[in-house]
Amino acid sequence: MERSLKYFPVQLFAVIMGFSGLTIAFAKAYHFLNFPYWPYLILLFIDVMLFFVIFGAYMIKWIKYPDAVKKEFAHPIKSSFGAAISISFLLVSIAISDFAPPVSVTFWFIGAVLHLFFTYKVIKFWIEHDKLEVKHINPAWFIPIVGNVLVPIVGVDVCDEVVNHFYFSIGIFFWIILITIVMYRMIFHLPLGKRLIPTFFILIAPPAVGFISYFRITFGIVDFFSLFLYLIAFFILFLLLIMLKNFLKLQFFISWWAYTFPLAAITIATILMDSVYHKWFIKAFALFLLALTTVVVGYVSYKTYLAIKNQKICVPEEE
Repeated sequence: MERSLKYFPVQLFAVIMGFSGLTIAFAKAYHFLNFPYWPYLILLFIDVMLFFVIFGAYMIKWIKYPDAVKKEFAHPIKSSFGAAISISFLLVSIAISDFAPPVSVTFWFIGAVLHLFFTYKVIKFWIEHDKLEVKHINPAWFIPIVGNVLVPIVGVDVCDEVVNHFYFSIGIFFWIILITIVMYRMIFHLPLGKRLIPTFFILIAPPAVGFISYFRITFGIVDFFSLFLYLIAFFILFLLLIMLKNFLKLQFFISWWAYTFPLAAITIATILMDSVYHKWFIKAFALFLLALTTVVVGYVSYKTYLAIKNQKICVPEEE
């Protein structure tokens, strides 16, 4: 147990991201698609329990094995997943806001402050690091910086609009920069390693979450900019579906959780689109995405359970 804790990967916070995304999707399905409330409550309970288990385990690791945590945060690839901790706070805040608003505000405040810290820390790390190479660039780099667009989703009910615009602006600005860098790496350099191939799905998240955040900031307005964000996410989703065979042949890694939150994000965005346009084909697409996301989260959860059972998680990784 002690040895397993030492190798408890920060990437496991992606589990919280995936379950939180699915929970939020079912909350929106309750409000806009006439779904019952109980699936949301069940998912919320699982989500919160997973948060405390994973966060608690990682904090114990931080106390007992600070050098192992320091090594992860100094790693050119794993360091990006450190911000999944603050994003987990933000996503649980959004997920629980429908059930317990005061608790949601507490999670939001911790997540917003912590994520800004990670943003500065990671940018500083990128600028000052002397060992970063093009091969280290991958879609997970979006997590610490573009994750800022999550803040206004609950923030519009909590703080001044300038604060929300601040976080939203950071996320969108660096999305444009990072998508350029990531595309350059993918086109002109060697392909991503097998463990990182699932992170291609992260490309869906910035425009999809950007749409959701902008929807909240503008109090439900869909204009040219929000359509731009949604349609970019839509395009990337279908691009990845066309490339599906590249993902189906992969063996299981923890990185499979990269499939889950981006799918949930575009599902939520599509439900919000339907709440404005009330078109049958948008609703049908929203229902399809909700079913797809549910199946993917369930299947990845099952594969994760098997990996834990077979002691393939919380073990030393090959560098």
